[in-house]
Amino acid sequence: MPQHDELYELKMLSDPELPVQILHALVLTPKRCCTLHWHEHLEMHYVYHGGGTVMLNQVPHTLRPGDLLIVNPNELHYDTAEDVPYQSDIVIFDLKALSPELAQRNILFCPIIHDDKTIAELFGRLHEESYFTKPAGRQMCKALLLVLLSYLVRNYTAKTLNERDSLQRQKDLERLYAALRYIDECYSQPITNAQLAEVARMSVSRFIHMFRQCVGMPPMRYVSDVRLKKAMSLLTTSNMAVTDVSAAVGFRDYNNFGRLFLKRFGITPAKVRRKP
Repeated sequence: MPQHDELYELKMLSDPELPVQILHALVLTPKRCCTLHWHEHLEMHYVYHGGGTVMLNQVPHTLRPGDLLIVNPNELHYDTAEDVPYQSDIVIFDLKALSPELAQRNILFCPIIHDDKTIAELFGRLHEESYFTKPAGRQMCKALLLVLLSYLVRNYTAKTLNERDSLQRQKDLERLYAALRYIDECYSQPITNAQLAEVARMSVSRFIHMFRQCVGMPPMRYVSDVRLKKAMSLLTTSNMAVTDVSAAVGFRDYNNFGRLFLKRFGITPAKVRRKP
């Protein structure tokens, strides 16, 4: 398990009676709700009001009231609130502690479930019980979650991994995250597919294939996107000359930088600098 990866989010679910984190989210302005990250736990978002978009392994999923999003373990994701107020319940499981039997099956659930009445009823009851104002609230939450998981297993299983495949999947993803971390730390320097493949301890062809599969774009396009985002940050927070910003984030060709920046943000770097 990575210990110093900015993309990795360590979850501490230490309550043995209820190894679950239940969050009641209410977002009042459109915004990115979290940064790109991953964790080893199972995460669910149930939407009550409003809407947004979740990027799951760089595949966008639109969320509307009555939708349940399921983030399987070891998946890159972030979410954005768009139709506000956006209200949802977020439940994060330590599945091994909650149900060792289900955890051993290495199940991957369908990412999006629309308008399921049974799920709506279970989340409604879970929402009410999760404030723990009633007697035996924790025990009731645990019972409801086990019923929910059993229902999902019977109706919304996308795939079941054997133990070997599950371990290989996690190993491959950890290698990929090492390459992503390298990009984030070394974006200002020349970067090649061969360098990233070496960091990930894969062949170049396998690395490129896996990167595209998990991140949704080729490695060099991702590198360029990281550089452009860093450039936008420098242009809005520093007094550096635009040409110096271009060089600082790793672009060796200023004209190419300007063209890519305009395509990415719809505005030229010079106009960003002139904004009050």
